[in-house]
Amino acid sequence: MAEFITDDSWYALLQECLHKNHPPGTYELPVILLLGLPGTGKSSTLAQIAGSIGKPRSPVVSLALHPEPHVSVTDVVQRLAYNLEKLNGVKMPRTVFTLVVLGLNAELDDAKLEKQLEEQLHGKPRITREDLEPWKDLASLLPDFGIYLKILISLAEFFGRHYDAVGRVHGTARSWLAGRVRGNILDLARDHHKRGADRVEFAQGILLEAFLEDLAQGWAKRRYPRNLLLTLDDAETPVGGAFLHALVAARTRRAQDSAVMDPLVVVAASKTWPKGVTGWTRPGTPGTGRPPLLAESSYDGWLARRGQGEQAWWYPVLLPPLPDGRAGAPYASAIHDLTGGYLHATRELTELLRSAGDDHKFRGILHSDHTLHRLLPDHLPQRDRLVAWSAVRNVDDAENTAFEGTGSASHLRQDLADQLWLTTQSEEANRSGERTASGGAEITVLHPWLRRLLLHRLSVKETHWNQVHEAMERFYGNHDGAAMYHKLARVTAGDDPELGAVVAFLSERFGPLDAYGRRGSRLQEWIHLYEQVSSAPNRLPLDVDVEQLYDSLAVDPAQTERRERTSVIRELVVARWFWLDPLLDPSGRRTDDIAREFRQLAGFTKTGRAILTREAERYEQRPRR
Repeated sequence: MAEFITDDSWYALLQECLHKNHPPGTYELPVILLLGLPGTGKSSTLAQIAGSIGKPRSPVVSLALHPEPHVSVTDVVQRLAYNLEKLNGVKMPRTVFTLVVLGLNAELDDAKLEKQLEEQLHGKPRITREDLEPWKDLASLLPDFGIYLKILISLAEFFGRHYDAVGRVHGTARSWLAGRVRGNILDLARDHHKRGADRVEFAQGILLEAFLEDLAQGWAKRRYPRNLLLTLDDAETPVGGAFLHALVAARTRRAQDSAVMDPLVVVAASKTWPKGVTGWTRPGTPGTGRPPLLAESSYDGWLARRGQGEQAWWYPVLLPPLPDGRAGAPYASAIHDLTGGYLHATRELTELLRSAGDDHKFRGILHSDHTLHRLLPDHLPQRDRLVAWSAVRNVDDAENTAFEGTGSASHLRQDLADQLWLTTQSEEANRSGERTASGGAEITVLHPWLRRLLLHRLSVKETHWNQVHEAMERFYGNHDGAAMYHKLARVTAGDDPELGAVVAFLSERFGPLDAYGRRGSRLQEWIHLYEQVSSAPNRLPLDVDVEQLYDSLAVDPAQTERRERTSVIRELVVARWFWLDPLLDPSGRRTDDIAREFRQLAGFTKTGRAILTREAERYEQRPRR
């Protein structure tokens, strides 16, 4: 398996939060939500975070909430309390006492509940001082054995004092709990087991308050070098979400009561947008307050952007995609262009294509492995409509288009945002197909890897592919560039009339734009149009030799020895169409063809030779994939 450099952009945020600990109880701390698609390294990042705590040691707790039946918030708190008391030496008296109360048999009356509580807390009756008096008298009457009996009596007195101390601790915890429930603490057991969901939430909320109060008191009494770190994996599970919501609700109540701030720093990893987090905008949905990338996050950034009430505690941050340009793996840049830096897919393709020695083998491996079919995620919402959406360059236009046979698009955008499959790119990148291009407004798009897989699924049936792209042509109407994008997408052979229509369209636009405007030649407008059209998707086969495929499309059958402008534009369109798709040009060498054809086209212009020459130079200077 290929090695990937682990991202450590979490370090700055974590260090800030962990060291907001003096004076204790002063600082409010975020619940950090580490968000990323499945397979983006969340678990390994959590392990890295937990393992980063060096000397002097301070308490760290790590929990993985894999989907398990019948696991409750109470069970999670019990695991935390055990870990803190037994493994980290942090006293949790209120938490333990409340857990014991919640575990009582709610069917019993108060007297029997009280007896059960006493038995649970002490385990066995305590030896009192009055119990020991007869044994002291006996020891004075038996001089031969008295010394041994006195030792036993002393041990009994010691354990009696120990039980007294335990009793005082339980008394303190009981007084705290009675103050919180403002009534009979035994009713809390009935709330937890018998009285409906709202009372269960009430009981769990009291338990979380006990947990936070114990932490606040523990850090106030002992100088720890850092705050408490809790890493929580699989936070998208029902119990994970319930625990986090109970935690922030308890924090909110404590803040309203002006209680001492707790020292808990939570880093919870989730593969979906957490339910109930409304103070931030999900990626790909309208609004302000978008989560930062992990490297851009900070404690002060959280303070500046936090919401009100329970929303004030959340701090969602996004795991970044893998950067491009990593060395050491064949076709690394082509793989990055295919996956958009999605870690899971990058690892899979890097391993699969390790033996790809040339472009032909690269394409052949992906074809024989059925990779694009095999890696399509399960449980995608409204799959039929989503497959049709993949043909559209942005989500706004897809949402506004009616596709035959795909049903309503109700909530599809929201469902995709919840699953973190939406992202944004610049308007310029969306128009040109070059993802690194900047400029213009932000456009919401499908994640590039998901779109790639969905396009492959759409291409399986030619009639469906054509039907969807024809619907988009009708949608754009007089927006010629956008319509021609979808016309080019339907081309599969050199004699397709759609290819001729696309080339004729660009050739016809060339003449009127080869003129001077207020800022010089207008040919830059033609280049923008050409880029928009040639960024179309395709359903060209993987099992055909790519050179033969290129020649069959790029070479005009009617071409004479002396090339006409139309022939040059045709090869320009096909060359860039291939270059933008790493499945058609894995090594990225079509830039040479694009540059050559721009220089050829410069011979046909009256006003824009410098513009076309600069464009040729831009492609010549681009590195290969």
